[in-house]
Amino acid sequence: MFDDLSGAEMFFLLCAIVGGGLFVLRSVSLFAGLGGDDMADSAADVADADGAPVDDFKMMSVHSLTAFLLMFGLVGFLILRSRGPDSAVLAAAASFLSGLATMFVIARLFSASRKLQSDGTIYPKDAIGADGSVYLEIRPGSIGKVQINVNGALKVFDARAKAASAFLATGTHIKVVEAGEVLVVETCQ
Repeated sequence: MFDDLSGAEMFFLLCAIVGGGLFVLRSVSLFAGLGGDDMADSAADVADADGAPVDDFKMMSVHSLTAFLLMFGLVGFLILRSRGPDSAVLAAAASFLSGLATMFVIARLFSASRKLQSDGTIYPKDAIGADGSVYLEIRPGSIGKVQINVNGALKVFDARAKAASAFLATGTHIKVVEAGEVLVVETCQ
């Protein structure tokens, strides 16, 4: 079966087999949750001067390199098989360009998938305007606790009453009006 292959055809076929095998193995391990975080390899979180996250698009990752090797080998092998051994330069150029294009597509896919992730952190400012109830009574000038449904999750926050002289008993229906380290709440009317 492999006896009629030229040295260049064997090289391209070997690249395709190794690249394809590693690509499939890496994909299966990622989907099964066994692999490392390839998305972190391809698009790392970087902060700009204001501290806002910036998408750092990187083409080099384990997945993109194995995809390059797969496409490099397949395209080179297919061109040599269809056009003959005299087309080695065309096969090398086309396989290199197709490998680069595949790396770019894979890197873009991983970069786009990062945008679908959420860290799930609920910040106190997300609670502004939310309704809830007093969990531990809030005495005048003191801090108590409130339960608030924020982004679909019931959370307990430290809170104080907006009016310094207000007493809010456990179970009182409240609304969040300010947020900081301690929420500021008032009774719902």
